[in-house]
Formats: sequence, C-alpha cells, structure tokens
Amino acid sequence: MKMKNIMSAPVYVVSPDETVARARNLMMKHKVGSILVVDGESIAGIFTKSDLKTRLFEEEAAWKRRPIDQIPIKSICTTDVTTVSPNTTVIKAAQIMTEKCIDHLPVVDKEILGIVSKTDIVRLVSENGIGSEIMVSDSMSGKAVTVNTNHTINHIIGEMEKNDVQKVVVMDNNEKAVGIVSIKDLSANDLLVNDSKNEKNTKTKKEKFRRHSIDLPFVAEDLMTHIITVDVSASIATAAKKIIDNNVMSLPVTRNGKIAGMISRDDIIKSLSLLSE
Repeated sequence: MKMKNIMSAPVYVVSPDETVARARNLMMKHKVGSILVVDGESIAGIFTKSDLKTRLFEEEAAWKRRPIDQIPIKSICTTDVTTVSPNTTVIKAAQIMTEKCIDHLPVVDKEILGIVSKTDIVRLVSENGIGSEIMVSDSMSGKAVTVNTNHTINHIIGEMEKNDVQKVVVMDNNEKAVGIVSIKDLSANDLLVNDSKNEKNTKTKKEKFRRHSIDLPFVAEDLMTHIITVDVSASIATAAKKIIDNNVMSLPVTRNGKIAGMISRDDIIKSLSLLSE
C-alpha cells in the first residue's frame, strides 16, 4: 500500500504571514489535524494541533502576550518539514515517522497532493490487517499509570507530569480498572465551565494548566470515561481497530484480566517500521 492510496486531500494551507487564529479556524472548520504553511510554491512549515498545545506551555514565549489573531503562523510553525512521494510505501512512511518523531507527512510530486497522518496509517492497519502477525505483547510500551477513583485532579495531573503520560487508568478500591482519565478530560476550559459556581476561576484562564485545577473539587471518578482495553494476545490490527473505532490515542493492555501496560498509536507505527517492505 502506498501514500497515494491513503492520503487525505485536499490539503489546507496558509501563507507565512497569516495568523495562528486563521490556521486554527481552518483546522476546526475542516476537522483536520494539520495545516501547511506555503510560501509561493514551497512548503515553509507545518502547523498541527499539538504544536499550539506545546507552545502554550513554553515558559518564555514572547508571542504568548498577544492574541492569536495577531500572531503570524511563521513564528510558531515547524519549519523542518519532511515530505514523501505518492509512491512511498506505508512501511517506509512508518519508518520516517518513527525516526523523525513526526505525525504528518505531506505527499508531494511537483505539487502538494495530499497529507498522511499516523491516524491514517493506524486506520489502514485496522481495516486491512497490515501487521496482523505482530502481537500486542510485542508492541506495547511502558507500564500503565494508575490512580484511584478518589484521587484529586491535582494528583492526576501530578502523575501525568511525573510519568510523562497523557492518560491514566482509574482503579477502584478492589484494584479493578473502571475508567480512563486523559489530558482531554482535564481541559482547563471544560473544568472551568463545569465549576460555574466558583466565579474567581474565570480570572485564571491564561495561567499555567496546573493552576486551573487548584481549587477544583473534582476527583478521578468525576472525570473518567469508559475504559476500552485490548488483551496481550491480540494482534496490533485488533488494537488499531479499537483505537480508531473509539477515537483514542492509546489503550490499556490486559493480561489475565489485569492491567499489564499500554499500547498507543505510536507503538503501532513503530512496530510497522520494523517490518520489511
């Protein structure tokens, strides 16, 4: 399978001097995860949803003192853009993504034809069974970070920061996995809306993420969503299907009914990158 078979098109573009607000609005309107920054006929950069989130937490970014409708996209986009041809194979694309730690590959042949994301490749795995001979047990990485149903939001954030994860598994007092809390569930804006009785929180919207949660009464049980798991004996194709069907980035892995680890979209891409073309 090649890039021309799975790429998304059209590709939405902005010029280097257009604003972050313009790029963000395009991504929201068209429900895409990336925008290319194009200067004439050349790709000058790429801007993704994760770029904005990452840069919002940079300590001393001067541009953060301005509204996003005044910030040129060229000041925060990623300028080192790797492209592939329409005939590049899925395995080769997985290798490039893994080696360069990137999530998107523009497909170019004299002109921009499309773009391929890690999600596109994981969807292909889920639908076509590529890599079905690879087991979850051979692909999962890292242990699952757990919290108790009664742990506070501050504790959850602390565990995420300490372990460098964006998702924790919620366990009840009998050590049974009962839910998931992800970074999306800890969206400061959502929490502030839910905590409408505490009006002083609305004044802190521009402060660092942790500070949003200081006075909030939420515990894991209030925030968790339904847990979807995959067994260690399943193939990565099965894991990929669950990731796509449930619109998540990773899944807890179980062994004999117990949480044994996690498998992510990135783990699946890495496993594909080890295959021979």
